[in-house]
Amino acid sequence: MDPQNILQKAIGLFRQGLQFQALEWLAKLLETQPDSGKAWELKGLIEDSLSWQHASIHSLETATTLIPLSASGQYVLAKNYLETDKTALGSSVFAILLERNDIPDRLLPAIAAFLSRFPNLTYLALSASRKAVEQNPESGDSLLSMAYFMEKLRYPYQQIAGILRKAVSLDPDNRHYRIALSNVLMQAGQLNEAWKTVREISQNQLQQIQCSNCLKKLIHIFTEAEDHSRRDYCLSLLSQWPSTDTSSTSSPPPDRISSPYNFLNR
Repeated sequence: MDPQNILQKAIGLFRQGLQFQALEWLAKLLETQPDSGKAWELKGLIEDSLSWQHASIHSLETATTLIPLSASGQYVLAKNYLETDKTALGSSVFAILLERNDIPDRLLPAIAAFLSRFPNLTYLALSASRKAVEQNPESGDSLLSMAYFMEKLRYPYQQIAGILRKAVSLDPDNRHYRIALSNVLMQAGQLNEAWKTVREISQNQLQQIQCSNCLKKLIHIFTEAEDHSRRDYCLSLLSQWPSTDTSSTSSPPPDRISSPYNFLNR
């Protein structure tokens, strides 16, 4: 079979979740085409999906000697470096990756979410979020992520608030954006604007809040603003929460990325 057809066969099997069968086809291909960089890259991505981190690193490093890695391949290599405690290598590869102009939109939030696990690499997570905003200025979630990492890095509250105001303007009905903005405004001592921001959250949206700390912060804002009806409503919602609830607003926005394997879509 033609090498390109074998590669496509392996890709198809991987897409179906048949990793071991895909690896068998790649082994056949690499027997006759050991310098196939794309085969080595695909092999590394498949091995990563099986949590074979060291094998994945070997395959992807081999691929880098033969071809420029795709953005997804570079991401997986950097990720596995960090997960195997090769911090300097991982951070260097992530820094190089974030200089690329061909990173798929859906991959940038995955990069930011992964890097959020490493406090000393928050600056890279912010770079990923900022790049996501540059590629899609209308993404409120990317703006929220950017604001989150800016706060971690202790940017001035007014700068963070400006980012979140844009998120709210893009999706005024999104309670997450409004709550995040109100928290920043309160820390900046701007009670009146914080209250104006959250008073637009409907009772139906308040009922959907799944974080007791969020409700407590809203109660504080409504109390300070002497908005007794909204305060009392939030208190009634809070009373329904188990006393052992430990929900927190300190977690980053959820990673909504289904797969980093853009290699398969080239």
